[in-house]
Amino acid sequence: MTVLDLFAGAGGAALGLHAAGFEHVACVERDPSAAATLRAAGFPAVEADVRDLDYAALAGTIDVLWASPPCQAWSSANQHEGPKGEDDVARNGWPWTLRIVRIVRPRWAIFENVRNARAYVERTVVPELRKLYTHVAVWVLNAADHGAPQSRTRLFVIAGPRSVGSPAPNVQRRTMRDAIAVPWDRPSPCVMTNEWKGRPSDPAWWRKLNNASDALALATDGARRKLTLGECATLQTFPEGYPFAGDTEARYRQVGNAVPPTLAAAVARAVRAAEEGAEAVIGALPSIAGAVERVLSAAVAGVRQRPPRGIDRDDIDGFVTRNAARLRELVRVALFPRTSG
Repeated sequence: MTVLDLFAGAGGAALGLHAAGFEHVACVERDPSAAATLRAAGFPAVEADVRDLDYAALAGTIDVLWASPPCQAWSSANQHEGPKGEDDVARNGWPWTLRIVRIVRPRWAIFENVRNARAYVERTVVPELRKLYTHVAVWVLNAADHGAPQSRTRLFVIAGPRSVGSPAPNVQRRTMRDAIAVPWDRPSPCVMTNEWKGRPSDPAWWRKLNNASDALALATDGARRKLTLGECATLQTFPEGYPFAGDTEARYRQVGNAVPPTLAAAVARAVRAAEEGAEAVIGALPSIAGAVERVLSAAVAGVRQRPPRGIDRDDIDGFVTRNAARLRELVRVALFPRTSG
């Protein structure tokens, strides 16, 4: 299944999609450092603003469009208020993304964002997607339930030709101790873009658990240090040695903004299961149709030998034709309600 990845960042979602067997056509990212990371990791990076590209040539060729639109309008710094009017477009990527979906017409569209955007998405985005897709689902998933040693809750919107079952959470969560040997026996708090700065050692501040480094301070009785880039990347489930490019701030920012690969993989596998389930049904159609035809042939032979009461022998052929066609239609609709029509 081919993928167009918008707002690709450093490739967290791309890694998850790749692990689920998807193949990227392009990863669009405007940040030079993140685009350099994508290239170094082997992904087909297109360094550009998603608004500036012409997508017409991709129309009808993409299986999956994945997008993580800008979410600053719903961030804690903005008090989760959402866009401030129609002109507040720089921090709200949903309108751009929907425009691209209408042009590309992917078979599946997957969107990831902060959970605080849910009300806006259900009010504004979902109705537009329902005009394009048969099924639209909204999920809120925690990365800690899907292989990440980090509590990171994100909103997902899945739009496609059929329903998709939400990925089941793992029975046992990984802890900060499991991942980076910090004595914290639960998933870490969310890895933030500003982990590189560290935090003041004032207990009134770090006891709020605003980021992963706060848990480190609590777990070590207030011994304050910032998490290393490698520790942050591990908590996000990036593979060891992933080639983050740019200066220190840029690399931490890429890690903090990323979709955890294991979370992206869980979503991608759910979509793939829905797609392959449909293929299995379609593949079974010939054998099922053959069985139906054999039953119909036997029924027709029986009618010809012993016509029902009230049917003139001269009208047997017409009776068989009318009712056999109707029976075929009823069988088809009963067995394959999602593919009928």
